[in-house]
Amino acid sequence: MTPRTEPAGTAPEGDAAGPGSARTESAGAASEGHATGADGARLFRASDGLWSPTPVAAGPWAPGRLHGGAVAALMARRAQDVLGADRPLARLSTDFLGPLPALPLRIGVRTVRAGRSFGLVEVRAYADGTEVARASALGVRAADLPLPVPDAEPALPPRADGLPLRGVPEDVPSFNRDAVEITAVDDPANPHGASVWGRLAVGLTDPGPPPPWAAAVALADLAYGIGAVLPPDRYRSVNVDLAVHLLRPPSGDWIGLRARTRTGPGGRGAAEAVLLDDDGCFGTAAQTLLISEE
Repeated sequence: MTPRTEPAGTAPEGDAAGPGSARTESAGAASEGHATGADGARLFRASDGLWSPTPVAAGPWAPGRLHGGAVAALMARRAQDVLGADRPLARLSTDFLGPLPALPLRIGVRTVRAGRSFGLVEVRAYADGTEVARASALGVRAADLPLPVPDAEPALPPRADGLPLRGVPEDVPSFNRDAVEITAVDDPANPHGASVWGRLAVGLTDPGPPPPWAAAVALADLAYGIGAVLPPDRYRSVNVDLAVHLLRPPSGDWIGLRARTRTGPGGRGAAEAVLLDDDGCFGTAAQTLLISEE
């Protein structure tokens, strides 16, 4: 089915973004013709032991705030540095402790376990001395053990048949507008949500394509906006966490998200997404939502 609404923070190419565009910091698309400049080549730059965000790491709605996907991807990168290449990231569980200020971040990593089969590290992000996010990252050593796949996830429809989306607002550099490219697809396997292909169009901490697993973490933070079910002119949703499980390292630049959002009483919600690449499902993502009236 065709997604009922555009992913929050996006509009179809060629259409003006109207009041129905959701106020969220978790979905977007790169707009054709937006030059990101030298700073736009990456989300963060190393500077005196800190990670300084570039303009395209910003969330699109609140001035002076970073996008959660950018921060989670940076924390994943630092976690993987400590876990080592022989223990690829299998799970990252990130808690956002409040709005993420657009300030240089200090990332601290502590090894909890460095075992032969798996490693566990704790990651904390600080801005101006205040902790703003923390994560637990698990790396699992790959084993030569072929396993059956009893219920294969249906493939996403091809990108060529989709609808490119652009990020809004258009007048300010942001993660939504400049750092990602999003194509919505008509996905019969997701009748109660929405599905997209996404690509992280800038580097993470270095110029050039980021590691696919890091791009997957950044894009996973778009899940609740993609699968949004509430009228965006009446309700505001904020995700306070992001949990990503990787069954295997993804491949290629493009990451598919088959997303769905559910709401409950008392201003609570949950979003989930199946993560896919051209070879099929490689992981899942989940978010806890705080919902309020506009």
